[in-house]
Amino acid sequence: MRTFVEVLRDNAVYTDHAHRFVRMDGSEIEVSFPDLWRTACQRAHRFHELGLKKGDRVAMILPEPDAFVMAFMGALTAGLVPVPMYPPLSLAKMEAYGETVRHILQASGAKALVTMPGLKSMLEEHLISATGEDVQVILDSDLEGPLAERAFPPCKVDLDDLAFLQFTSGSTRKPKGVMVTHRNLAVNAHSIMFDGLRSGAKDKGVSWLPLFHDMGLIGFVISPLFAQVQVMFLPTMNFIRRPNTWLEAIHKFRGTITFAPNFAYSLATRAVRDSQAKDWDLSSLKCLGCGAEPIQPETIRAFLDRFAHTGLKPTAMLPCYGLAEATLAVSFIDLTEEMSTLTVCPEAMKKGEAKAANGHGSLELVSCGKPFPGHELKIIDDAGQVLADGAVGHILLRGPSVTAGYFEQPEETAEVFRDGWLHTGDLGFIRNGELFVCGRAKDLIIINGKNYYPQDVERIAAEAYGVRPDQVVAFAMPGAGGSEECVIVGERPKGGSVDAVEIARLVTQKVRSELGVPVADFVLIKRNSVPKTSSGKVRRRETLARYQAGTLEQTDSIPPPKASRPQAPPARQSSAAL
Repeated sequence: MRTFVEVLRDNAVYTDHAHRFVRMDGSEIEVSFPDLWRTACQRAHRFHELGLKKGDRVAMILPEPDAFVMAFMGALTAGLVPVPMYPPLSLAKMEAYGETVRHILQASGAKALVTMPGLKSMLEEHLISATGEDVQVILDSDLEGPLAERAFPPCKVDLDDLAFLQFTSGSTRKPKGVMVTHRNLAVNAHSIMFDGLRSGAKDKGVSWLPLFHDMGLIGFVISPLFAQVQVMFLPTMNFIRRPNTWLEAIHKFRGTITFAPNFAYSLATRAVRDSQAKDWDLSSLKCLGCGAEPIQPETIRAFLDRFAHTGLKPTAMLPCYGLAEATLAVSFIDLTEEMSTLTVCPEAMKKGEAKAANGHGSLELVSCGKPFPGHELKIIDDAGQVLADGAVGHILLRGPSVTAGYFEQPEETAEVFRDGWLHTGDLGFIRNGELFVCGRAKDLIIINGKNYYPQDVERIAAEAYGVRPDQVVAFAMPGAGGSEECVIVGERPKGGSVDAVEIARLVTQKVRSELGVPVADFVLIKRNSVPKTSSGKVRRRETLARYQAGTLEQTDSIPPPKASRPQAPPARQSSAAL
């Protein structure tokens, strides 16, 4: 078993292999595998010359993909512990961004922060100074220098050394620093690339995923190099603004592996124009991974149908499950199989049983496959008893991908990492060895003793006219008599005006008729104001807090319906891959 640093060194012999980076201005940079190693060593020495030593934490706020990857690899090679952080997306939300930056800097005890010239003064004046910590700000250009003189690392990195801190997205509470070791990375990378994807040097990856998040960082910066896979990196915001750039890059680069959350498939299906896609050839793709958020089977089918003319194979779609506390990935479906689903009875699911639908409504759940070799899943009830196949309970994981816990948070570590098992916080069940994920235990809405998953409510509400797709949050709050009540918050679409009270009536009626969930309140808010994590997940607790404080950005109008607007198909439920 090799550390990532040793993999970088060993890959230097592949002179015909290179990563390609697309910058935010559209320019491209190609870095060969030999230069990846030389650059990592050079930056490692510069880190040491700047006063940092093995084990020191170094935060990174670097929007350009090539700058981030080079600094990250250099820090690992130096024996430092990188702390990836997301860059500010807009000046409008600087207060919330600053709060997150200050929290992560303090929680990690970062000695330095690497950033770019355009962000340096803002970070120094408004964010770092408020932490009260002595944090050295380093420009990424300060790490540059001659490559040939230092083609060796300044210190030895071992498998059980701490590699980096992956701060959780903070969807349920303040972000915590997951301690990922070099051994965790080696095991999970091997599981992903060889056990899951059966990859080799002929494969090519394409990714727009944020590099500060585990799917983008471990999935495309670290894991591919264990299999000598070349990657094309696209800026995240390029995809968000122009979804066609993702599939266009796969077509041009002949990509074989890519991953994205469910929302990306929905966005690409809606936003890509026929004129953009007419000449694409996506037949090279062997893996379209889908994870990081609930997987909607209808979304996946629509994507596959939309781009079937490009040669896209249905077997390329690969639902999966994972979480930061397990390094990254936990389970994949088989690479040669199409997405499989299970249709169950919604009334039985409310009682925690995944029974076949009997004609009185149905929920469709996506299989997230089987755990990787050497890893074990089990489902338990609230009392800790192991449940039989088909019974919904808490998902637990054991194996070498499970990380070392949360940095300098012993109580939180003891709560989640117990008796050799990782308590994921997710609910699900196992059927014939395959995992079906239902949602987060702490997000469960319990009304009159029946369990409802917020993802179900959000999906149904989003199908009602007047609510922006993928921008809905459902949560529970205390109601009369000690029971809970369901509240839904949704964003308005663009333009026009229709009475928001009528929209609330349509939403509550639809959710009650299709799920049997009584909705206590529906709030229509402005576009782009749903609270989300840096990785795009909705923050239900934050939304609840704003609802209770009366600080949601409400709106009174939404656009009128178009005559051509299609009716929503009968709703069916999906699994979650977190």
